[in-house]
Amino acid sequence: MTDSDGHSHHFTLPVGKVQARLWMEQKKYAEKVLAPQFAELVASTKQPFVQAITDVLSPRASFMAGKTLLVGDAVAGFRPHTAASTSQAAYDAILLSEALIGNISWDSMEEEMMDHARHLSHAGIRMGNRSQFSHDVGSKLKCKNLLILEVALGSGLEKKKTWYTR
Repeated sequence: MTDSDGHSHHFTLPVGKVQARLWMEQKKYAEKVLAPQFAELVASTKQPFVQAITDVLSPRASFMAGKTLLVGDAVAGFRPHTAASTSQAAYDAILLSEALIGNISWDSMEEEMMDHARHLSHAGIRMGNRSQFSHDVGSKLKCKNLLILEVALGSGLEKKKTWYTR
């Protein structure tokens, strides 16, 4: 992603750095493809920023014959709308504690960690798809390389919405 000053960014375009021409195009595109509520939010955004959302899920939690254990966000990076990262880390810590005191086996702990991570990861993807694509837009959304963008509304970062675009 290239900002308004010509600098390249891999994951985030900071507030105030979205190219004006591209932001106008995004507003027009949002009006065509998004549910009216989301299109209105995009249109009213005064200070946009772009954050690429990635889905990251480790194939397992334990490596090097159990000498390295991934927990929390290291196992799976959940989408922001799941609000699950802190609870994932806490749950993983509880499972580790149970394994260390002998209440569950190491294999059971790792299996439960991965089941939990896969479930929340897939739930976040389904939640995002449902909230973004439930508006009937037909074949307009049958395109490759969808990028999920977060938009901060106004100057308050506490008010965030996510939408998909090409």
